[in-house]
Amino acid sequence: MNNILSSLVGNMQTFRDKTAITESSRSITYGGLNALSNVYLRQLQKQGIQAHDVVAIELERSIEAIAAMVAVLKAGAAYTVINKDYPDSRKQTMRSTIQVKATINEVLQPDPLLEDIWDFPARSAEQLCYIVFTSGTTSTPKAVGIPDRGVLRLLGDERLGLSPEKTISHISPLEFDASIIEIWGGLLSGMTISLLSKTEILNIYHVEKRISQGIDVMWITCSLFNFWVDKKPEMFRSLSRVIVGGEQLSLSHVNEVLKYTTVVNGYGPTENTVFTTLDVMEQGSVMKEIAIGTPVHGTQTFIVNESGESAVEGELYAGGQGVAIGYLGNPEKTNEAFIRWQGRDVYKTGDLVRLNEEGKIVYLGRKDTQVKINGYRIDLQEIEYTVRAQGIRNCHAFVREKKIYLAITTRSEQLGQVLKQLLPMYMLPSRIVYVQEIPLTANGKTDTRALYEQHFLSKNKKLAQILQQYLPGAALNEQTNIFEQGIDSVTVWEIAREINQRFNADISFFDVFEHPSIEQLSNMLGEEHYAANYL
Repeated sequence: MNNILSSLVGNMQTFRDKTAITESSRSITYGGLNALSNVYLRQLQKQGIQAHDVVAIELERSIEAIAAMVAVLKAGAAYTVINKDYPDSRKQTMRSTIQVKATINEVLQPDPLLEDIWDFPARSAEQLCYIVFTSGTTSTPKAVGIPDRGVLRLLGDERLGLSPEKTISHISPLEFDASIIEIWGGLLSGMTISLLSKTEILNIYHVEKRISQGIDVMWITCSLFNFWVDKKPEMFRSLSRVIVGGEQLSLSHVNEVLKYTTVVNGYGPTENTVFTTLDVMEQGSVMKEIAIGTPVHGTQTFIVNESGESAVEGELYAGGQGVAIGYLGNPEKTNEAFIRWQGRDVYKTGDLVRLNEEGKIVYLGRKDTQVKINGYRIDLQEIEYTVRAQGIRNCHAFVREKKIYLAITTRSEQLGQVLKQLLPMYMLPSRIVYVQEIPLTANGKTDTRALYEQHFLSKNKKLAQILQQYLPGAALNEQTNIFEQGIDSVTVWEIAREINQRFNADISFFDVFEHPSIEQLSNMLGEEHYAANYL
């Protein structure tokens, strides 16, 4: 199989009357999806879209968005998804980087007369299929170009559990590369895609209801998996398997869910098309170690030491059919990450791994999570592993202002003392905070910024943030009288409201008048609420 559309047309014909995509209150058959995609195709043809052009899709996760993706590929073009909520400057950067020729942002209706029409140019395995933007460690987004072959090779791996009689969920944001396995893995396997809305995903009981209505395979990020497991692990019992990835898995959460279903650890950077390795952990087993497993079908992996030689521990290189074309419009970054190694084209993942006794790859951490503080090199994921080994269900370690901070979701008054016996002094967190849950980004990954600002930022710095918001450009210190900065009464009301919201306080307009500096406001708020969150 070397052509996405030839596979899809076979499914459109074989499963013409079968449900292709279902939402909470509507659905569409494979025949209907073909008809709707043809409506979008005709729109693209009117705009002069040709083979190898790039089309942007600005639609919410929906039946229409998936139909638009099919239409773009029928046109011989490639698509990228641009979130409509992105800042205009970011949207413009994305468009100019990949030279977007057209945008699909309309919700159209299927034309039944187009249900049996297949008229499109042939595609090759090397043809650009889609583009995902990943920011990495820089503020400038990088455009990862993925060819058809990268998607097709995923279908050859039975460990994903993709087959026509099953239903796969679709919960990933469209701009997130995990949506590829949900959408194309589903359609190219003749499955039904069960699309959950944002509202449903935020309500664990709605998710459980949709699972019970017939979802067999589900992909979720590690952070969202941990969140749901903490709340209701039995919700996974009717799944044939749950595929988890995006971050390092938690051993305790995995073992909890193995009581109910099979868990598949799906590891892989965007630059190697969704998954690079898989490890299947069968229902009923008890794991002693989390491994990322063995290579996906059509993929080769290599562990390379600092001398550039094969080793049992080092950086993971990935080769084979999944490797991206590169970073479009960025030859410098492409040449750094996509290299020739021992006569092979490979992608340097930047992930540190080792080979265990079973021949499986074990993830050790990112090269760039090894931070340097006071001259010591520290791996934050080693700290997290040590913390979880003490019975802490979920945690997140990060660095701000050259200090290590640790958030935990299980109360443990002795954790600080225990860590002193297990970690060297330079790896000990400066502050440990209990939180009810780890905040997540829209992509389902840990939102470190929100975590820091909500639970670790000092009271005075929070107040400074609030005042600076209403006094842009003012040079504020803890003793600055805000009324010397030309503030008006309306702004004072706004400041009082913001402080009450951020601190769960009850201060008035007059309190701000009587305590016009950061220091005075801080003293007035006191320590009771602030200290309540800490161990």
